[in-house]
Amino acid sequence: MSTRRTITLVVLAVALVAFGIWAVGRISQLDEATQATNPLFRWEYLFKRERTPGELWGNTKEHLELTIVPVVLGIILSAGLSALILRFGWLRGAVFTFAGVLYTIPSIALFAVLVTYNTNWTAAVIALTSYTLLILTRNFVAGIDAVPQAALDAADGLGMSRTQRLRKVEIPLAMPVILTGIRVATVTTVGLVGISAVIQLGGLATYIFDGFNREYTTLMVLGTVGTIVLAIGLDVIIRGVEWVATPWARRRVAR
Repeated sequence: MSTRRTITLVVLAVALVAFGIWAVGRISQLDEATQATNPLFRWEYLFKRERTPGELWGNTKEHLELTIVPVVLGIILSAGLSALILRFGWLRGAVFTFAGVLYTIPSIALFAVLVTYNTNWTAAVIALTSYTLLILTRNFVAGIDAVPQAALDAADGLGMSRTQRLRKVEIPLAMPVILTGIRVATVTTVGLVGISAVIQLGGLATYIFDGFNREYTTLMVLGTVGTIVLAIGLDVIIRGVEWVATPWARRRVAR
């Protein structure tokens, strides 16, 4: 690690510790009965209201579930569709067109149609899964297509079967592109989950809609910031997975 990076990390650590000490002092002085000094956000609602931690965790859990379940289902479906495209090239246009049509359907309209025949949860999962297919399928196929021909020739020279070549050569080399697609699909889904508030779900976005209806900016800020933090957190986690899963890419960047 370079000296400049070390100094930067030390300065950031000191700043975070200082901020933490200041924040603890401020929080200890809050009272739910007092008026906040900043009218945009009442900190006592977050730190002093007894029901807030439970509600916040419940909404965060729901938001996570409505993000992770559709993305996982999207990965499974996209892997199957990508396999069909790679096996039968003439299906490429049809699959991408179908996924593109699903992606262009307005989310509110799709939720409204699906909830007519399904529970709110099932309708949300189906709709959110459908929005991941275009992103994931395109990235899966693009990643496999980008594998160098030299690597494929080397695998064939070693006597690998088509399945072995896919598992041991193509997928590992395509992993950076594949994980990029998963990351984009995940962050996109975090945002789309909020629209499911129209069918009594919504996760953290319920704070935004509730705050708007009540003209209470504290809830709007809490929902907005919470959603952004969740998206950034999931993005960082997937980037970490990519960093661990593709050590050769790190070495290439280091050069």
